[in-house]
Amino acid sequence: MSILMTQTLRLWIEVDYECLREEKPSRPKAQLLSEILRRYETAGDAMRYLDAHGEIAWKASPRMLARLADAEQEAIDDWAGGC
Repeated sequence: MSILMTQTLRLWIEVDYECLREEKPSRPKAQLLSEILRRYETAGDAMRYLDAHGEIAWKASPRMLARLADAEQEAIDDWAGGC
């Protein structure tokens, strides 16, 4: 079974997956991904939706997207101010 998610969310889930895999090496990948998605959903960073095929998928919440945009702008500002 494949867990459908947007590219933005998948990037952050995979980063957390690598850390969690080291803590719990015997657990299957799908189980760890599900655990991470539940954490993100509880924190308000991920949400479920129906994709174009009517399948349940995951995407980053507007809250998470706003935080990522803020972090990106801060990095751009830091880079531009450093020259």
